[in-house]
Amino acid sequence: MAERYVPQVTAASIPEDGGWVELSGENVLILSIPEWKEVVEKSAKGYRYVWMYDREGDAYIFCFRLADGTERAVAFAKEHAGVMLQDGRAFDTFAFLITTEELNEVKEDTPMLLLQKVRLKRHPQAGW
Repeated sequence: MAERYVPQVTAASIPEDGGWVELSGENVLILSIPEWKEVVEKSAKGYRYVWMYDREGDAYIFCFRLADGTERAVAFAKEHAGVMLQDGRAFDTFAFLITTEELNEVKEDTPMLLLQKVRLKRHPQAGW
């Protein structure tokens, strides 16, 4: 059994935009995070993730570490990006596709980081 991933990140990014699409039969949440230019070029093979819930901010935090040690976090506040996690597609396994571009400017050759097989275990105190 793999060792449990314990995040070391101290700050989380807030997506500028996001939306759901279906790619090859898989539900995918595309996020635009402009400050992640070096991250979207990396391989996601062997990545690890964990969800945390921030009671004070009423937000889910998605933390992940790539195989090369790169670690990042994305904040989903209930009244902001968290709206996307309230969509029915977020209640099953889905994927994140992260780009630094505005979503309406994404092309086939736009660098993107694909994080597959994500499942959000909802926190009982969140209520959403």
